[in-house]
Amino acid sequence: MKLLFWKISGSVGIAGLALLLSTQRPVAAQKTPAAQPLLVSAAISLTDVLQGLAPSFSRSKRVPPPQFNLGASGSLQRQIEQGAPVDVFLSAGTRQMDALEQAKLLLPGTRRNLISNQLVLVVPAQRRGVVGFTDLESPRIRRIAIGDAAVPAGEYARQALRHYKLLTALQPKLVPLSSVRAVAAAVASGSADAGFVYRSDTYGVSNLRIAATASAASHTPILYSGAVIRRSRQPALARAYLEGLQSPAARSAFIRAGFSPLPPAR
Repeated sequence: MKLLFWKISGSVGIAGLALLLSTQRPVAAQKTPAAQPLLVSAAISLTDVLQGLAPSFSRSKRVPPPQFNLGASGSLQRQIEQGAPVDVFLSAGTRQMDALEQAKLLLPGTRRNLISNQLVLVVPAQRRGVVGFTDLESPRIRRIAIGDAAVPAGEYARQALRHYKLLTALQPKLVPLSSVRAVAAAVASGSADAGFVYRSDTYGVSNLRIAATASAASHTPILYSGAVIRRSRQPALARAYLEGLQSPAARSAFIRAGFSPLPPAR
């Protein structure tokens, strides 16, 4: 009888264990965290290309599309310094990326240059008589929109004006705005008589005419760079996202949107 008892007890124990495991499997699956969207803080001039590339990244990695926090590179830099939960930073200026690297807020080895751009002088499409930088001295040009201190395009524009020996004379006419897209909108609407934007920001904007292109020698190279933030919640996925932005398909999308290839390494 004892032998029979232990056989029955053992059988019940195994069945009970199987039942316990079968009921626990769904619970364990529920505890597995779902993939979270990457949070990408990016220069606002990258908006259209990044949003266009997001679906293919999502499909290829089987993850939710990235979420974008778009703005002036300097403002995004300060947010990261203050602890914003960012996975990837894409800057239109090297100064902002340098500051984060010096503060040890970038994941080592992930920083890379992605694409370039051109600085252009724009005017409302119907305005005539502006074909170069010196025309900005005309009394008919009263308001010149330019990025503020947080906007790399504004920094490049001031360098160009200094190069052409116009900065001091035009200083009273300069109207600082919070982003390069705001500059383009102000000129297109006629709120400003002229402004400085990237060539890519003129694509798809009606009532905007490029009057002149700043010489590459008039300002520091325009380099869009990217890096994974050290406190990223998903560093491997963030690395993969940056690598995707260097793919031939991504490079073609940037060029179609008015960006320029990276200048030759010096």
